[in-house]
Order: sequence, then structure tokens, then C-alpha cells
Amino acid sequence: MRTKCLLLIFPFLSIAMQALAQQSVTVNGWVKDSTGKPVVAASVTIVNTSGTGIQFTKTDVTGAFTCTLPVPGDQFSLKVTALGYRPFIRAITNAPSPFLVTLTTLPTPLAAVTVKSKTIQTSGDTLKYRVDAFKDKNDRVIADLIARLPGIEVDDKGTISYNGKKISNVYIDGENLLNGRYSIATNNVPVDAVEQVQVIERDQPVKVLNGYIPADNVSLNLRLSDRARATTINTGQAGLGNQVYLAEVSNLVLHQRIKSINYLKSNNVGHNLQREQADLGVSAGNGSMPPPQPHNYLSMTGDNLPAVDEKYYLRNTDHAASANALFSLAKDRVLRLNVSALELKRRFDVSQSVQYFLPQGDTIRYHDAQFNTDRHRELQIQAQLEKNHQNAFVKSSTKLAIPHSSELGDAWQNGSYMQQRLPVRQLSLGNETNIVKALGRGHVLQYNSVIQYDDVRESLHILPGLHAELLNDSLPYKQLSQSVATNQFFLHQSAAFKIKSGSLVLSFAAGGNYERNHLRSGLQSIDSAGRSVAAGSRFTNNFTFENLGLYGNTSMTWMMPKGSLIAEIRPSVHFIVYGLQSKQENFALNPSFQFRKQTGKYGDLQIRYAGQTQFGHINDVYPGSILVNYRQLNANAAPVPQTGIHSVTGRFAYRKPIRMLFWQLALTSEFTRQNYLQAFTIDSGVTRITAMNYDNRQSKYTLSGNYSKYIFPLSLQMSAAGRASVQSGNMWYNGEISPSQTRQYSFSIAVQKRLPFGAKLSASGEAGKYIHRLRPLKGRTLPNTTETVKVKTEWQQQLAKGLIVTPVWQFNSYKPSGIPVIHQHFVDFMARYALPKGKSTFELQGVNLIGQEKYRQVIVTANQSSILEMPLRGRTLIVKYILGF
Repeated sequence: MRTKCLLLIFPFLSIAMQALAQQSVTVNGWVKDSTGKPVVAASVTIVNTSGTGIQFTKTDVTGAFTCTLPVPGDQFSLKVTALGYRPFIRAITNAPSPFLVTLTTLPTPLAAVTVKSKTIQTSGDTLKYRVDAFKDKNDRVIADLIARLPGIEVDDKGTISYNGKKISNVYIDGENLLNGRYSIATNNVPVDAVEQVQVIERDQPVKVLNGYIPADNVSLNLRLSDRARATTINTGQAGLGNQVYLAEVSNLVLHQRIKSINYLKSNNVGHNLQREQADLGVSAGNGSMPPPQPHNYLSMTGDNLPAVDEKYYLRNTDHAASANALFSLAKDRVLRLNVSALELKRRFDVSQSVQYFLPQGDTIRYHDAQFNTDRHRELQIQAQLEKNHQNAFVKSSTKLAIPHSSELGDAWQNGSYMQQRLPVRQLSLGNETNIVKALGRGHVLQYNSVIQYDDVRESLHILPGLHAELLNDSLPYKQLSQSVATNQFFLHQSAAFKIKSGSLVLSFAAGGNYERNHLRSGLQSIDSAGRSVAAGSRFTNNFTFENLGLYGNTSMTWMMPKGSLIAEIRPSVHFIVYGLQSKQENFALNPSFQFRKQTGKYGDLQIRYAGQTQFGHINDVYPGSILVNYRQLNANAAPVPQTGIHSVTGRFAYRKPIRMLFWQLALTSEFTRQNYLQAFTIDSGVTRITAMNYDNRQSKYTLSGNYSKYIFPLSLQMSAAGRASVQSGNMWYNGEISPSQTRQYSFSIAVQKRLPFGAKLSASGEAGKYIHRLRPLKGRTLPNTTETVKVKTEWQQQLAKGLIVTPVWQFNSYKPSGIPVIHQHFVDFMARYALPKGKSTFELQGVNLIGQEKYRQVIVTANQSSILEMPLRGRTLIVKYILGF
């Protein structure tokens, strides 16, 4: 089967390589102003006799540009525009020489341009924030500044959103060094190295697809200062405190031809270095198919973690190294290398008191406590070669990941003691290749390929043996060992042909996915003599799952002057084989419709409908029970899960950059129909979960919005966000199915105000209410309600030149139904002194100064209430020395 699938690649490659061999004419040159200074980011467009744009690019930092005529010999003109300059238009001959374009300034500058130059500037679909206008004395890296920019939000994980929409990438001088792992850039590029933070509101990273696919991705670009481009930036910091340390050194090369970000970091102060290397970006959606992620079956610790900053509870020893380099080669070619390594040690001490309220009126309670140490090592290597030209795009990316982890700990459940050990070894290797070629005028050929292999080995060992009545005929035994091994292979191949005629774009595509996954698992009991005995055939899996999906795609895009209309249908048929005799054939139509229109000068309206059918994987159909953790057994007694989703979204976004006003409102409705429902059987000692055949229908409605405004007369920046949702579904507990409903309401507000005498006040607050209601067919209605409040205030005061102090207070409150209110207070402090000469800074940082010892949090669902308790890090003081060299 693999050989047949690999043979499918070669016809597509043959077509693509023949397309790449076609001839074209290159047009290049330089753009300068009347004084001879290069004009950076000027728009360069090749237009035909009717004035329609055929190719588009922008000038680089030297004013240079390069673009390609798709059909040599036709009548084309070169058009160059830039903000504040007169347009330049000149005809292109069949054998063009390099163009030397000189732009002249407009005789009377507009008043709005003067306002824009102080803070924000707009140019087409790009919004430019001037760093000097927003920079704060406490800012060290560009992430500190981005979080305060009007219209931009950053969540606790570092994910960046612009006017309610997540960004795809963070470019550095227009170069994509890191893909979605942009925290490496924002947390390491110094704020002084950046001249502008630019928001590209309609980013199409593939140049040849400009005009064929309406750009709907938002990206950031960090435009560097001239000094940063000309020098190597080295920074380091070291800190010591009461049984804590921190050490970092970084090296940045941000030249035109070579860009690299490299660092070594180590700490035990609660700074999570794994989060910095996480992939946070949103897929650009240019036809590639992401492979399914391998499923981890076994666990020791729960998924619930405190809803506060990790510096208060994460007891860690983290070491991280990262090397990232981008080399700009000749003829629009780019080579990118990314290598990262992690070595993490974490200690988690968690206790939970859990109550299940069953439809029959019964209540099941249990209490558990865990004291675990988690060690994690990971190596990631990625190499990517890319050519991004006006008439051809080629990208091939290969990635290797080798994560290993080992958890060891003690646990108590209802007073019974046990020891646990969970080693996990994993290997992941994959390649993604994309080729796009312009075939003459108005035709584009596209090819996508994804190949991925994953191997995961897990084993959970529990001492002494548990659940003897279920696993060992009620006979006591010494140890329980659950092993799971999975091998997964995924292949995606597709080709698309696009035709553009005026404002109409037609696209036709065909392709297929092949997934093969093999699962082996077994449960062993070990007696006091060391003899190992299988728990039985119902706890064994030797299971293969195969899914061959073939699909077509036909779409029509109508490009309007200020918007677009897209209608698409993506029929697919899946041939699924699993086990010895089980087979399924499934057909899905997968229609979608999207309308986008710019309303007025500042508004943007989007309406989208999408229907899709998703199918389950091997973790949804294996028949033998698996001991997922010491109190949970999972199995399946249903066909391959099939989930039909119909969603409708309406969104209106408004931005007025000169006034620094941004707001958006979105309404989403989603209807889901599944052919299975997870059935829970719970008692005080074990939870058994089985996927059962059931017509399961769910619905969800969500209304969300956000607002951001800078009030110039008050020097006050404020932002607000709100969200309300209603979700309905079904729950199956202890043999009874009950409808359930969840309502969630949340509102947040934040303000920043500059005060006299070198002071600044920042305050934020968040309030939420969550109502969970279970409606059993018989018995009583069971509502669970939780109200939450979070407040944070920060006062920044400059006491003398170079000396700044910042006290911080945080407050969390949980008010669940039937449980006393829980309050948490945190006080932090920071003092920073920058030496008058040089690039040295001393910093004193205090965390949890009031010595809060324990964190308590209530977690509520429709039929469950649990109180999570975790010890906090003690009062911490650390002195840091920060140096640039």
C-alpha cells in the first residue's frame, strides 16, 4: 500500500517540474526619492493596458525590487506608489533594463499624515505602530510592548490577536524565521532593535497566489532599526535569590542576508521555557493538510492546573537551547534551519476532592492526592528550503522531533497509598512540500504533499496492585503494568488548478489522504514472586486502523473592489478498515460559503457558512480496555466516530487607526451530530469510559466582542472584551442519558494611565459566571453555578533617573454553589536601575511577598464539582544583572 501511495507523488512532481521550466521575463530596479535616499516598502505593481494589476511586490531596505512578467512580449507598465509621493508609471519593453525610479514628494502633505507619523501609520492593508511612541521604561523585549498596543491582545500563553483575530506569523524585516513559534522572536528581540511593529491585515505569504486566493490571515512584521541590521546583538542576564537562580544568554544576527536568533536559558524561578518554543500560529490555509497528531493514552497527573501565572506554582528546573537561522540565497531562495532542545524537571503536588451528582440522585465522592516528579527531554530539528517568486513558489520542510519523558510519584486515593511510574518515548519524522507555478496569464498549478511517521511507546506501572475485583479475580497482587505502543503513518497528496478571468477565479483540485495506525496494548499483573500474568483478552489490543480518503474540490471566487465572495464544495469518500472484519464507506459533501465586504472606510463585514464531516481515529475504536490512569479504564463499543458539523459565523470589525479605535463583534452558531456518546460508569474507586453507539446531537451559540481605544486628552488607554455562550448536549452516567446545558458569561476591562511625576497606573479586571445544568429524564434538575472575579493593579513609579519601582497586586475569587467563597491575594514587587553609561541594568524582583502558601480553585461541570489544591512557591526574592554586549 505504501509503495502505491508513494507512486502517486511522481505524476504530480513531473507536472510541477515541467511548469517550473517555463520561461519568463524579470523586471528589477531601485526606487529612491529626490535626495537619493531609498524608499522602503514602496508598492511595485505590473499593470496591463486596462490598468489591472498582474504582479505585485514591495521594495526592500535598499529600495530594490524584483518581479516577473508572466507572458513576455505583452504590453505592460510598471507602477510604483508610496505614501507621501506622487505615483510613477512607465511602459515596459520586451527587453527591459533595470529601472531607476525617482519619486517626488507631494507638494501639500495632508494633516492626517502628520498625526499618523506620531503613533500609527496606515499603508494599504498594513498598520504601522511606531515603537518610540509606545515604548515604556520597563520594556526590555518587544513582547513587553506588543501587549500594550491598541487593538492587540496577548493571552497568558503568549498567543497574539489583532482586533479579536489570531495572527499567523511574526516576520522579522519581512522574513519568516520561525513560522508559528513566534514567541522565540517576541521574547528575545530587544525593544530598541525594532523601529515599527506592523500589522499585515490581509497577509498572503505565497506571492504567486496573490489575486487567486483572498488573503484572510493576519500577521505581524517587526521592522528593524538601521542599527540593528548593521550589528550583532548580544544580551545576557544572571540572577540569584533565596534558593532560586536564572541565567540567559542570547545572540541575534539581523542582517539583510542572514538572520538568526540563538539562546541558552536556565532557571528554577517558575519561568516555563517549554512555552516559549510552542507553535502558536494559525495555518495560512493554502491547501496543505496537517497530519493527525499521535494520541497519548496513559497519564499520571490530571489536566487541571491553577488559573494563575505559572511563576506562583511551577516548581521547575528548566534548561533550553535554541538555534534558528535564515539564509537569503540568490533568486528569491531562502534556507531556514531551526534546532531546539529542552530538558525540564517539574514537581507537581496536587490534591482534589471530587463529587459526582448522578441523575438518580446519588452522589459519589472521592479524594486523591499526588506527589509527582516529571522529567522531559526533547530535541527538534527542522530544515526548510523555499523559493517565493512572483511566478513560482517552492517549499520543502523536513522536521524531526524526539521527545522523551518520565514521571515518577506517590499517590493516595481515599486513604490508599500507591506508587506510579510512567516512561514515554516518542519519535516523529515528517516532510511537507508545496509547489505553486504560474502557467502563463491567469493560470496557476498547485501541488501539496505531506508525509508523516510517528512512533510512541508508553508504559504505566502502579504498585501495589489495584482493582483486584476487576483485574485479577479479586486476588491480591503486587504490581500492575499497562503498556501501549502505537505506530502511525500518514500521507497526503493533492493537486489544484486555478483559472483567473477578470474578477472570477475558478479552482479545481483532487487528492487523497492515507492513514495507517497500529495499536498494541496489554495489561499485566505481577504477584509477590515476580511472576507476570496477563489480565485477560478484554485488556489486550493488537489492532490496525486504515483510512483512505479521496476528495475533490471545486470553488468559485468573485473578487469585488472591496471584498470577495467564495462558494466551495469539497466532496470526499472514506474507506475505513479496522480490526479483522470491520469496514466502513462514508461520503461527505463538505460545502462552504464565505462573503467579505469592506463597509465604508474602516469597517469589515464577514459571513461564513461551513459544513464538514470528521472521522475518528484508532483511539476511538480500539475494543480492549486500557488502564488510562490509576482510576480510569477506557474502551469502545461503537463504530468509527462520525461527526457532522454545520457552523455559521458573522463578524463585523471596525478600526480607525488615527483615532486608535478598534472594535469587533462576532456571532457564531454551531450544530454537531455524532454517531456515538461516551458512557461513564463511576464509583468511588474507578471510572470506566466506553464509547457507545448513539445519535448524539449538540448545539452551541456564542456572542463575543472586544473594544480598544486610546483617549488622547486623558493619555488613557482602555480595552474591554465580553463573551456569552450557550451549549446543549447529552451526558451518559451510570446507565442513564440526560440532556445538559452550559451557559457562560464573561467580561473583562483593562486601563493604562500615565500620571504626573513619572508615574503610570495599570489596572485590569475580569468577571465570569458559569451555569451548568443537568436535566435527567427522571429525578431532579441539577444546576451548578460558579462566579469568578480576577483583579490586577500595577503602579510604576520613576524615583530618580534610571530608577523605577513597580508594585503589583492580584486578587482571585471563586464563588461556587454549595461551597464557601475562595479568595486568593498575591503581591509582587520589582525595582530596576539602569546605569547611566553602558547597557547594564540591575533588577530586584519579589514574587508572592505576602507568602500565600496554598492555591485553591473550584472546577465545575454539569454533574461534577471538584476543589483543586496545590502548594505555591514560597516568598521569592531574586537580584538580576542584565547586560547588552
